[in-house]
Amino acid sequence: MQNWSDTYTVHLSPDFSVELPLLDIGDGFCIYSFDMTGEARWNREAAASLREKLSTYDFDGFVTVQTKSCGLTQAICTEFGCDEYLELRKSRKAFMIDPVGVEVTSITTHGKQELWIGKEKYVRFQGKKLCFLDDVVSTGGTIDAALELTKKIGVEIGVIACALLEGDRRDSYRGIPLVSLDWIPLPGKIR
Repeated sequence: MQNWSDTYTVHLSPDFSVELPLLDIGDGFCIYSFDMTGEARWNREAAASLREKLSTYDFDGFVTVQTKSCGLTQAICTEFGCDEYLELRKSRKAFMIDPVGVEVTSITTHGKQELWIGKEKYVRFQGKKLCFLDDVVSTGGTIDAALELTKKIGVEIGVIACALLEGDRRDSYRGIPLVSLDWIPLPGKIR
């Protein structure tokens, strides 16, 4: 059995690193915890670095899933001069017009969750190619749900970008280019 360190260092830019704690998220399943919510500098550093890495890709804007990636998406929209982005919500809201939804399974969320979007938000993005932005890409459950939902609403995902890649090292997902800033191992069940 591997002896995992209590922390793991990642770089969000060449001059900015963060120490991530090893965290048991239930039943002895461990991850190096990376939570960008409320971390304005982390989001700014990652957005500036991702802007450079995404400069050669062709896309019209961004799509993300609430909540953990919203700060990063706000920051990267500033970097790219975007006035809006598409945010997929984790629950159906009464104010949504003609809502469309899918189920998703993620390693950091116990049980099934859902993604929803209303026509009032997605209609302006129909027919466009977007960059899917996430904080961490691990098993791909969230990406699969986002791909399914964006296909249902007539939006194409042309590139996937994340601050960190977890587990398998790769530069594409289901044939779509995958851009990341750094990598973290996925310890899994260790206790």
